[in-house]
Amino acid sequence: MTAVRSISSLFAGTSRRDGPVAVVGGKSISFAEFERDVAALSAALGAKPGQRWMLLSADAYAVAVGLLAAFHAERTIILPANFQAGHLGELSRGIDGVLVHDQTAPPVAHQLAVFGHDAPAAGGALDGFNTEDVEVILHTSGTTGKPEPIAKSIRCLDAEVEAIAATFPRDSAATIHATVPAHHLYGLLFRLLVPLSVGEPFFGETLRYPEELQRLCETEARILLISSPAFLQRALQVLDMDVLKDRITGLFSSGGPLPPETAAAFHSGLAKPIVEIYGSTETGAIAHRIWQGAAQPEPLTPLAGVTLSVDPDNSILTVKSPFLHAMPSYRTGDRVNLLPDGRFELLGRADRIVKIEERRVSLYEVEKLLSAQADISAVQVELLEGRGGRKFLGAAIVPTAEGWSALKENGKRALAKQMRAALMPYLDLAALPRKWRFVKRLPETVKGTPSVTQFRALFGDSEHIVAEPLILDRSAEPSALRIKLKLPTELKYFDGHFEGFPILTGVVQLAWAGQFARSEFSLDGVFQRIEALKFFRVLTAEDEVTLALSYDRDKGLVHFRYENGEFAHAAGRIRFGASA
Repeated sequence: MTAVRSISSLFAGTSRRDGPVAVVGGKSISFAEFERDVAALSAALGAKPGQRWMLLSADAYAVAVGLLAAFHAERTIILPANFQAGHLGELSRGIDGVLVHDQTAPPVAHQLAVFGHDAPAAGGALDGFNTEDVEVILHTSGTTGKPEPIAKSIRCLDAEVEAIAATFPRDSAATIHATVPAHHLYGLLFRLLVPLSVGEPFFGETLRYPEELQRLCETEARILLISSPAFLQRALQVLDMDVLKDRITGLFSSGGPLPPETAAAFHSGLAKPIVEIYGSTETGAIAHRIWQGAAQPEPLTPLAGVTLSVDPDNSILTVKSPFLHAMPSYRTGDRVNLLPDGRFELLGRADRIVKIEERRVSLYEVEKLLSAQADISAVQVELLEGRGGRKFLGAAIVPTAEGWSALKENGKRALAKQMRAALMPYLDLAALPRKWRFVKRLPETVKGTPSVTQFRALFGDSEHIVAEPLILDRSAEPSALRIKLKLPTELKYFDGHFEGFPILTGVVQLAWAGQFARSEFSLDGVFQRIEALKFFRVLTAEDEVTLALSYDRDKGLVHFRYENGEFAHAAGRIRFGASA
């Protein structure tokens, strides 16, 4: 088992780990340099008045230095939900200063450099600190309608770090890379605190695009990737699994449910399975599952020390955990099916917190911000699903008399643009409504309560959307099929992928290959996995492409290839097994 050093005793004693702590800008940072940076900032903080300091940085190493320095100076660190100016402005009213490292603009003038050439040369020895007295404040969307502060004592974080390290085997030769930020709990724990505690180096920069991961895998031997479902879905269209196979030696996903098709593609392409983490900022990590295939996701297994109970009336999950701070238990907003062996299945959300692109969005918060606008007398915001399954927000607005006048004079587009502009300082882009309806009365049930069904009917225009490609030509043999397809602009799967440049996602290409194969070859076996999957060129609106399928009945393999003349767009194998 990997030796785990607690956060509070990271610098205690005389022993020091060899090797790098982090890599920033291509430069390796040793443990001694890390300790020096923390000591210098801790001394600077100790010389300043004030207890509560906000830490602003997109760099994970800077966050590590800021956190450890504040802990040793017995200061409280506040990590924002996002870097939007409106949110930071609200937080600035309750803090004493800002620790800023990169170009993020601080909302107040009281600031210190997290580390750099102008930092003090030394700050003295770093002793331990009281794990109950020192806290970090994270933020998440809550049912009250704005980012909600969540306190975490170091005792809670130490307990969670130890549980994570004990639950998941480590590849000590791998370097940690992440596509998620370090100022959210998942990133804070998995890309920063756990590596620090077990002595594994992490990269300060966050991977933003799949192409960055592809280039990284061509140069680095072993990578542990901390990621999210949204990134992994996008990455399938870019990544060459033959390159990734032996380079990514561990893969974690959290922030939302991992689509089975995405899990299947990575499971077949990588040497190690994906580990999916379920939890929240309030609770910390609750459970996990290791994907062994995609036909049926495994139930979730609670982490050691986590106790679950379910309300028999509504199936809502309550959690007791050593990762909870200042509360004996926490009632989640999730409905679950608790199994006799202690594992459980997720059944969906029960409150008005929704997830869009792995970001938690409070519908109440968006409504509250819109209600503050002068031209609005009533508002309802709900989650909608567009073509291709993409989720987004819709807003139904009852304008005031002045609002109706502005609507008639300037048009719907101008008023919607004005309202989006008012929301942008406070919300992530994913939380901004994409569709708007201006009505004289909000949709209601016969009891006078808001009606989600009627609300969604307001946005339910058909606009000639099509769900399937056009079949231009078809030729078949006993174990082979060639179909020439055209991808019309109206294809529903182009919605959201991407504005101004519609492309057909890899998930849809896989689904079509499977559907045509089942129909043509009368397959009744169970889907097992995708093998040798490669994507070479994107498919866009109005493209014509040939899907070539061949079936090896003895091996249960369907070979597929999307091609256009001499060019291939995608290729792979689908393995089917005997029916249960």
